[in-house]
Amino acid sequence: MSDEFLEALSRATLRASVGIGSIDVDGRWLACNPALCDLFGVARGDVSATVPGDLPDLFEGEHRQTVLDALEGLRRGRRKADVRDLQCRRPDGRVAQLRLDLSVIGEREEAAPEALLVLIEDITAANRIQRELETSEVRLRSVIRAMADGVLLIGADRKVELANDRAAELLDRSLDTLRASSLNDFNDLEFLDASGRTLAQEERPVARTVLTRQPQRDVPLGLRDRNGSVRWIEISTEVIELQGTDQPYSVVATFSDITRRYNAERQLRDREEQFSLVMEGAKLGFWDWDLESGEFAFSDTAAERLGYSPDDVAPHRDALLDLVHPEDRQALIERWAAHLEGTKRDFQMDVRLQRKSGGYDWRLVRGRVVRRNEKDEPSRMAGTVMDIGERKQLEARLQELATTDGLTGAFNRRHGQERLEAEVDQSHRLGHPVGFVLLDIDHFKQVNDRFGHGVGDRILQRVSSLLRDRVRRTDTVSRWGGEEFAMVLPGTDAAGAAGFAQNVLDGMAVIETPDGVPLSASLGAVSLRKDETATELVRRADRLMYRAKQSGRARVEVELDH
Repeated sequence: MSDEFLEALSRATLRASVGIGSIDVDGRWLACNPALCDLFGVARGDVSATVPGDLPDLFEGEHRQTVLDALEGLRRGRRKADVRDLQCRRPDGRVAQLRLDLSVIGEREEAAPEALLVLIEDITAANRIQRELETSEVRLRSVIRAMADGVLLIGADRKVELANDRAAELLDRSLDTLRASSLNDFNDLEFLDASGRTLAQEERPVARTVLTRQPQRDVPLGLRDRNGSVRWIEISTEVIELQGTDQPYSVVATFSDITRRYNAERQLRDREEQFSLVMEGAKLGFWDWDLESGEFAFSDTAAERLGYSPDDVAPHRDALLDLVHPEDRQALIERWAAHLEGTKRDFQMDVRLQRKSGGYDWRLVRGRVVRRNEKDEPSRMAGTVMDIGERKQLEARLQELATTDGLTGAFNRRHGQERLEAEVDQSHRLGHPVGFVLLDIDHFKQVNDRFGHGVGDRILQRVSSLLRDRVRRTDTVSRWGGEEFAMVLPGTDAAGAAGFAQNVLDGMAVIETPDGVPLSASLGAVSLRKDETATELVRRADRLMYRAKQSGRARVEVELDH
């Protein structure tokens, strides 16, 4: 073993947290790193002088025999022995669980081994060592093969040196074909940029990095298959340079399938463009943040639309945060941080910003990193502030239309059913009562037949108004059918539901038909029973309501007995 090799080994392993050393084929120590000395509790220095005995002598019993067998196998021509989960007793008496890897140093298989590389990892520690030795090509290939992203290693000669199964799948090649390829072999593939333009070979990220040695990060590319469909991938490249030379050693390219995300983002962009047409005339405000100096510029337009003069907003990020509604502030900070850390590619959030007059307006705050320093750290962000008050009003209106009966102003049956089921679920969890009342207007068909549907509609509206005036904020009134209304009454038992129903019936008399006849209704009032479903509760109320009709109408039927 040459002095040059031992010196190189010492330098390479000096800072390693894994124990690394070399032995001859009989197990006698040649060299080690400090971590190996620490592992056995001996002074850092010449292993042969401080560690007692040879490598097998560090182990006892069957563990010692396992090491001896491994050494014998290596002497007989095996290139690597993988020995796991051995025990050794340290000088302080503690028993350590170790993982030992032995392999031959040297590439010539026909030659007798001169020395062995020893890797010892303490696996009793809570945190397993994650780094793989760069010299272990087998382990590196295993990691790459298991990656969910596609991985290619391209040499300076433009040939593929390493590829995994995912890369072959995304590039529609067999793994063997891909590993035997060069960049020129990808000319049959059509790559598109984000605008849909076909890229020439020298414009593709891997080729650009090979030529310029400049990394490419998170570049979206379209890949058109033989059927004309486009699969979108996101690719990043990095240069690995050979130490001591200015020539690139290889280029690592990692890429993942982002077709779903890309299509979703494109649909979102389309929706935003359509919405921007609806909100034509809305102005954008801009912000710019220099992370290195800390200066934060908030555009005059953004400030003025909130009623501030440019001088009212201080030139730092806290000036924006001070305007953010307290309920939105922490989420905004977290999303900002996630984008800067790279866990979220885009940064955007709907927030409420305070006007100078004191109220709050909805704004869409968007941005992204637009500049990085020489360490590839974000150094500048920029973005926009958009007035989305009309959009929020539109969303609220759409929510209202989705849950409200357009004629009466009460909730529609679907929303009423959702509220009932939610209250039933909560009642089963917490044990509080839930009342339910079903109302049917008496002789409503005769009203329509005699006076027309316009009069009938006005009567429905008056009944709805009457019911909504009598319920609490936590109650729900919904139009259940043509002339039927349902009331969900959280925290109300059977007696309370009956009392509420009677109160409603008494109030119905103030509503008259055009010929002066007071209006009446038939009502069924119930309270939730133990283990009863929402459907079963509605059925009981429905039976009671029809019993009220059959008993002469203008009455309330109640089941107080549980």
